Amino acid sequence: MEFVPPKNRYRLYFDETGNGDLNAAATQPNERYLSITGVVIRQDWHDGYATRRLQKLKNEIFGEDMGSTLCLHRRDIMRREGPYAILRNDSLKAEFDARLLAIIAETIQASFTVSIDKLEHLTKYTVWRYSPYHYVLVCLIERYIKWLENHDFVGDVMGEARSPTHDQQLRRSYKNFFSHGNEFNDASRIQKRLTTGDLKLVNKTANVAGVQIADILAHPAHRALKFLQLGETLPDDFGAQIARVLERRSYDRSPAGKIEGYGRKWLP
Repeated sequence: MEFVPPKNRYRLYFDETGNGDLNAAATQPNERYLSITGVVIRQDWHDGYATRRLQKLKNEIFGEDMGSTLCLHRRDIMRREGPYAILRNDSLKAEFDARLLAIIAETIQASFTVSIDKLEHLTKYTVWRYSPYHYVLVCLIERYIKWLENHDFVGDVMGEARSPTHDQQLRRSYKNFFSHGNEFNDASRIQKRLTTGDLKLVNKTANVAGVQIADILAHPAHRALKFLQLGETLPDDFGAQIARVLERRSYDRSPAGKIEGYGRKWLP
């Protein structure tokens, strides 16, 4: 690919809530849903400003010795255990939440959430040849490609590494999509917008700001979409505040301002 100015290079950072096990969805209510949320950040903005902002927050809340190596993880933050025990101080927790929300609002150029009801999917499709995880990720990337097209940008995709088998399968699925496309996307269209056929997966210890932000957003984004789909009232907590920031500021929209089908997608 020819040289692309930094202002035109973006990256989609993604993380999931749930897993791709279809069989478990039939017997375990807690495993009924799978959701992946992706956030788009301009690469030079991420590597400079966004990374410095997140590191400054960690250093000032947890102390430089701890903050310099601490990788934010939503589940640990919510439990307030280990290095996060300091957040049991309500005023410090309020400061941390407010500053984290500000970073999210300032750094994300676009976002997408795709969720699947695996039980409904099993009922609708008796034969299914795709992994639900790969299916949902491709649906997410399709929306990212459309966003890149609309702005005449290019980009790549990064997520957190899980296990060697999972990562190998995911990389293979991504490369196949990049190389051959699918029934909705010609390969040439994909290759015009994605700069590489290699999916970037990094360990949590790599301390990548965008991966940490995606981790924090994935569950609140899915929960808000699920409650919307089920017609239920979303509890007014910090997760709801995150969901409102995404809805107000970053979920992709149609020209008419519609989020559903663009920034958010419910499957099947």
